[in-house]
Amino acid sequence: MKQNLVIFVLLLCAAAAQAQFAIGLKGGLQTQTKSPNDIIIGTGDEAFKFGVEDLKFGTQFGAWARIGGTVFIQPEVVFNSNRTDFRIGETSAGEIIKTEKYQHLDIPLLVGITAGPIRLHGGPVGHYFLSSKSELTDFDGYAEKWKQVTWGWQAGLSIGTGRISADIRYEGNFNKFGDQVTFFGDQYHFSNNPARLILALNFAIVK
Repeated sequence: MKQNLVIFVLLLCAAAAQAQFAIGLKGGLQTQTKSPNDIIIGTGDEAFKFGVEDLKFGTQFGAWARIGGTVFIQPEVVFNSNRTDFRIGETSAGEIIKTEKYQHLDIPLLVGITAGPIRLHGGPVGHYFLSSKSELTDFDGYAEKWKQVTWGWQAGLSIGTGRISADIRYEGNFNKFGDQVTFFGDQYHFSNNPARLILALNFAIVK
């Protein structure tokens, strides 16, 4: 029994030694691709609109590992910082522009295939909320209730054969855009799910 266990462990070590493995760093830009319709809050003369004025580019940096060759698994840990300008339009005053900044830790788990200099990949991604700083809290009746963890998916491709490669990805999410928003104790969200376009450069430390 012990001899079989030793042989099994040795076989695993030999397989791991033969497997292709890479680890590296990445950094890039990302932006939301869908500008949602305004939310109407309240009724009558007391009603006002809450909407997105501008979707800014955000930054990201992190680390990744890739296991395999033609078929591979690629887990990542990426810090994302984003900014959105919101517009609050009241019936008795002009529109007010407020900025919100927020940070998430993204953990994609990608599966892909390699074809020459191109790697196609896709898989689920978890978003872990870290912090936010919002000018919207200056508005009477506004509050935030961020979900600690949300889920989505990513799909895209990488181009490069050396230590440096470039990523382009599309990300969809299962939660609604702005679902952290509450006004006067009632929760609101925009009609569409957030989606992002992600551009990044990768540098392989171990290859």
